[in-house]
Amino acid sequence: MSILKGVFINPALVEPFGLTLIEAAAYGLPSVATKNGGPVDILKALNNGLLVDPHDQKAITDALLKLLADKNLWNECRKNGLKNIHHFAWPEHCRNYLSQVDHCRNRHPMTHLGIPSIHEEPMSESLKEVEDLSLRFSIEGDFKPGCELDAATRQKKLIEAITLMSSPSGSPSINYSPGRRQMLFVIAADCYNSNGESTGHIQDIIKNVLHAAGLSLGLGKAGFVLLTGSSLSETMEALRLGPVNAEDFDAIICNSGSEMYYPWKDMVADMDYEAHVEYRWPGENIRSMVLKLARVDDESNDDIVEFGKASGSKCYSYSIKPGIKIRKVDTLRQKLRMRGFRCNLVYTRAASRLNVVPLFASRMQAMRYLSVRWGIDISKLVVIVGEQGDTDYEQLLGGLHKTLIIRGVVEHGSEQLLREEDNLKREDLVPFESPNIHFLEESYEAQHILAALDGLGVK
Repeated sequence: MSILKGVFINPALVEPFGLTLIEAAAYGLPSVATKNGGPVDILKALNNGLLVDPHDQKAITDALLKLLADKNLWNECRKNGLKNIHHFAWPEHCRNYLSQVDHCRNRHPMTHLGIPSIHEEPMSESLKEVEDLSLRFSIEGDFKPGCELDAATRQKKLIEAITLMSSPSGSPSINYSPGRRQMLFVIAADCYNSNGESTGHIQDIIKNVLHAAGLSLGLGKAGFVLLTGSSLSETMEALRLGPVNAEDFDAIICNSGSEMYYPWKDMVADMDYEAHVEYRWPGENIRSMVLKLARVDDESNDDIVEFGKASGSKCYSYSIKPGIKIRKVDTLRQKLRMRGFRCNLVYTRAASRLNVVPLFASRMQAMRYLSVRWGIDISKLVVIVGEQGDTDYEQLLGGLHKTLIIRGVVEHGSEQLLREEDNLKREDLVPFESPNIHFLEESYEAQHILAALDGLGVK
């Protein structure tokens, strides 16, 4: 609806909270809501809509028409909603909750309270038949009295316990963790020339980021991930042309986030990630449909052809002839959804290739997967990109992670195939004024990257 510049309305007589208003704001929709209940506080925080009396039909009509007719007001409400939606995110909620707990603890210290001892039954008897995972985990875990596992270790052990229970053989799966990392540096600069071929900028960026991160945090504390729309074979070939090795990375994520490999484990693929992204993947059924729908009517059949060398079980790649007319991502996605196909579409390599990947596969979602898998908070990720890139480029910019944008390193992007001209602009979607986004002006020597990292608070 935000694409069509619509308005979300919740005219309930009484709304106890108003979760739908928050969901609408997250998608960029201004709101008209009842003045009775939770929407009063929500719209006060978001500043993205109008309150009305649900009994007053004329007031509801006027509010809707006001937002729809006044383009500037609509855009202002949309931007306010996207800018302020973080107030209702889980991290913000947890911070508020913990601050209240801390306030109460200071007012009512526990040091003066006596806690009576309670006789406990032997665990082995009272929980003999219990299969609850949390109880089993607490019993079977390697826990010593007087010690407390840190959050990352608890998370890692819990994931291992879940994986063990879900494994058909009853044995733990491959350990995909490279070791303790304080931060992850994710290199996602889409450096291609007009022909869609990799340029030397990417090797220089990788080399300088490795050096700067080592100086900032020290060896062993920084992890490195390469995030690309190219296939694994193309990525390895590009790395061989420069001064860096694949083994310098903790993970290499290829084909627009549909494949994940670990160089430190002989380039083994993460089968858990593959199973994760497989959800609702139409597979072979979508293969020919993309060819049919991506073409504009007057184009010939050989203008878009499947590129088998880059395709895989979770990514169908199509080669596109230069200069032809082809449907943009938003139009093609809509046509596929009307036929029951849900997937992610990414134009990459300077718009010379289209990658069709599962709905749960993307470069951003791959980053979040590693954050959870390795127990690294998303705020400890630094994403290095150019000022343009593949059509999924915008997804890499906003969020809790830190973003370093290097100007002048990407010669040709693919964003012209992202959305129609009358649709939203990038500045409507990306909060460039965010303190988590930092620009580096063309020069990307190690000392300049180190200074930029310092500006982002990475030490």
